[in-house]
Amino acid sequence: MKRYLEHMHRKPTHDRRRHALQVAGVLTAIVFVGWVTTLGVRLGTTTGTEVTDAGSLSQAAAAITSGYAGGNQLIVSTTTGY
Repeated sequence: MKRYLEHMHRKPTHDRRRHALQVAGVLTAIVFVGWVTTLGVRLGTTTGTEVTDAGSLSQAAAAITSGYAGGNQLIVSTTTGY
């Protein structure tokens, strides 16, 4: 590794920057592929046991666990707290 870094240090600045951009792109692509491959698992898994800081079920979890008879449902919640 030390020899590689010395080799890169001898290169011109524009070559080092291009190489750094390539390495950053490869690492970003690896993270992106990992994120995409686990996205389906995370979106497809609903346990209904999410707990908020107050210790009660969250609004979404309560809607899922209370009287869910199956099928598709649309649940709408308001964000105003009047």
